[in-house]
Amino acid sequence: MRRMLLVANPNAHGVTPYAREVIAGALSSAFKLEELQTLYPGHAVQVARDAAQDGVDVVAVLGGDGTVNEVVNGIAGSPTALALIPGGLANVLARSLGIPNDPVEATGQLLENAEAKPRRIPLGRIDGRYFAANCGVGFDATIVKEVERRQRAKRRGGDWFFVRTGVRRFFRGYDRRTPRVHLAWGDRGEHRRDGLFLAVVQNVSPFTFLGNRGLRLCPDTLVDAGLDCFAMDSLRTTVAVSVVLRAFGSGRHVRSRHVLLVPDQRRIEIRCDLPLPVQADGEYLGERDRVLVEAVPGALSILY
Repeated sequence: MRRMLLVANPNAHGVTPYAREVIAGALSSAFKLEELQTLYPGHAVQVARDAAQDGVDVVAVLGGDGTVNEVVNGIAGSPTALALIPGGLANVLARSLGIPNDPVEATGQLLENAEAKPRRIPLGRIDGRYFAANCGVGFDATIVKEVERRQRAKRRGGDWFFVRTGVRRFFRGYDRRTPRVHLAWGDRGEHRRDGLFLAVVQNVSPFTFLGNRGLRLCPDTLVDAGLDCFAMDSLRTTVAVSVVLRAFGSGRHVRSRHVLLVPDQRRIEIRCDLPLPVQADGEYLGERDRVLVEAVPGALSILY
């Protein structure tokens, strides 16, 4: 019987004591189970790293994308596998891999595959920190920064709190007149584009979800390929609204002359004229004037 550590974030949007109890009871039928609840930001990184060093076979996450990111940074590069039981708002990595968004259904699928061989997938890495789904510099990270400051409102408001925050920051508080982002890609950074307002790098698609609808900024991203980058050279209202609507729908925004889409890259450098907000998997990393984003093949073992 495989050893499993179940890491639960009690503050995640969809995690309740009853859900933890039911899910733990089900998992204990197929795994030698230990449980742990996170107590503070960064806690899951250390407990996941300790589990990997102790030879635990699987670390299961009952929580959102932030908790997943912490566990990923604890076990990346080790034989210990990640298992996903969605408990957050977006659950981007889980849903992009076809894992049910309902935690009970996801647990059922995991139990059906309890003896399966884990799959190894690539990760992204931004200045030494791994990300499983995406990272961003500029506008999206500005939203993440504000949302993280208002955790209670996030929990009460759900997806629509992100929407309201995004609209508010778009019209007030984000410079949409002066492009400050510069992009370089290729093995030697030989390709360049200046005059950009934001850059988003995806390891999986979609970028995020609003309810059941995915926001496909890089619609053709494949988890087993390199990283895809989305950038814009205009944030005029008409341009931005058109791009967002098409990214939620047909994906034809990639044809816009204001959209730069760079697919299947191993290395992307993002420079800014002044420090701008940076996020990875929905976690705010601070402000930077330069970041290096790399693809790391086969970095994560995952059971689902």
